[in-house]
Amino acid sequence: MDIMDRHYEFLAKLYMRLKGYVVSNLIIHSHQPGNSKSELDIIAVRMPFHSQEYRWVNVEDYLESPNDRIEILIGDVKNKTKLDAIEFNEGLRKDQESIKQLIDWVGIYSNVSQKEIEKFEYFLNLHRIKDCDGFLTFDEDLAIGKFRLKFTFFCPQLSKWSGKGFKYIHGEELIGFCWECLNETQRIKTCSRRYNFGGWNELTKYVLFFKDTKEKVTTKGFETYCKKLF
Repeated sequence: MDIMDRHYEFLAKLYMRLKGYVVSNLIIHSHQPGNSKSELDIIAVRMPFHSQEYRWVNVEDYLESPNDRIEILIGDVKNKTKLDAIEFNEGLRKDQESIKQLIDWVGIYSNVSQKEIEKFEYFLNLHRIKDCDGFLTFDEDLAIGKFRLKFTFFCPQLSKWSGKGFKYIHGEELIGFCWECLNETQRIKTCSRRYNFGGWNELTKYVLFFKDTKEKVTTKGFETYCKKLF
């Protein structure tokens, strides 16, 4: 793993937290001692009435988050320069036992049938889907609630999405939104942006990057900063 891969995973988690998602990752376990089958960088949940208007971050909702459903976003961070190299890990997308582990962990179905497994399998192979122009999603209306499942990638090295094919979160979006939320170039009357940053835990050093930078940042600047951390 390239040293920047891990930094970009943390950046993606910071981005999702600032967007109002509760974020985790997932290890897909193996029956073989000492091994795991695969892993997933991002599983994030956002409630439909989430609001942070007091922070005065007035930017386009790039993630197209629904206001009438609980959204569960399933994503991977891919620090690659070519779009055709972006895909979910083989140990997940090609293994139905791994897919069932993911569905069980998400936990919205009382019983997981082959139908659900095949549906997830289809979306986890979204890199093969040619007739899409946006985020790959499907809705579920269940007894416990209304959900939207969204599948995507965080691609810091790619330029803006062209409007064709599956939609992804590109580097400028990741960096730009975090900057808008965290920079201290202006005072916000309803929300102090200076406080004890230790509450960000493992994300603190990335929060400080945006706090201590006086001009709008770039992925190149972020990489330069991260390489100085070790």
